[in-house]
Amino acid sequence: MTPAFKLNVLLVFLAALLPPAAGGEEVSFKIGLSAAKPKLAEQFTLRVELSCPADYDVKPDTSSFQNDVFELTRIKRLAPTVSGAVKTEIFELDASAFDIGISTFPETVWLLTKGADIKKASSPAFAIEILPLFDGKKEKEGIKDIYPPFRFIPWLQLLLGALAAAAAAYLLYKKLKKTAPGPGVSAPADTRTPYQAASDALNELLNSGLWDEGKVKEFYSRLSDIFRNYLDAQFSVKAELMTTNDITRGLRKTGAEIKTVIKTRELLENSDLVKFARFRPGQKDRDAAVSALKELLVAFTNQKENAAALNSSNQQPVTGNRIPDTAVKIYPKP
Repeated sequence: MTPAFKLNVLLVFLAALLPPAAGGEEVSFKIGLSAAKPKLAEQFTLRVELSCPADYDVKPDTSSFQNDVFELTRIKRLAPTVSGAVKTEIFELDASAFDIGISTFPETVWLLTKGADIKKASSPAFAIEILPLFDGKKEKEGIKDIYPPFRFIPWLQLLLGALAAAAAAYLLYKKLKKTAPGPGVSAPADTRTPYQAASDALNELLNSGLWDEGKVKEFYSRLSDIFRNYLDAQFSVKAELMTTNDITRGLRKTGAEIKTVIKTRELLENSDLVKFARFRPGQKDRDAAVSALKELLVAFTNQKENAAALNSSNQQPVTGNRIPDTAVKIYPKP
């Protein structure tokens, strides 16, 4: 740990990664806390040193972190070190607490991948005391001079501020009046399907120039929002207010295929890593994310329309030996 990181608490944990039959591979955690007793709502930092076999890639599973007291605000990945067959990954997790007293910081799940092999390891939970933001102690009051109340009222500044606010309100009113539709005229309704709306939004994003300008976080945030808004419009799943775990559980209830749900989870988790953990993907990663979104839009749209067509055929009366026709629209792969 660097000297700049002042450790008040040091915790060391050891957790099994693979069963003993697999060669005794394991992952160990060393966790440092920047403040022994953080204050309410103030940010504190956890420094996690994770040692594992050198041939594994490591990243945090942000979607699994759900807690009513603690909130992760940032994850920073530092340069790893390798010693023989063991690699040490170093992460700094910024968090805030929203309750005072002794609380349990939850275990954090880490994903370790080697090719197609994916395993999980958890840094154990530990107790931490959260202090009030204010200690309730008041400064000693000394003798103060007494001035007439009018001396403290900046009448001129208040008058100028009121005039400026009135002018701003008038200009805003004129602007809104000019752009607002006339009486009895309503804004045109959006008649696009959820698939068309999401496709149009994706094309706008690709032509926005965000990626070329190096605004990677903004690009992935909008990509994730496009997908979440689509799920809301297509399945009435309030995805913009849900965690990745909640979204995947909700999609399972719609009858989505397992492979489609898994691809959904991967897309949302990768977007979270870019938005919150400051992972910087390359051009190939971006193209893969865009292709994954296009495939998911097609898969979920076909699923919805197939289900609607099947339901319609089940409700049609059958006369004689006639089998009701079922119109199923299959969207082409992107």
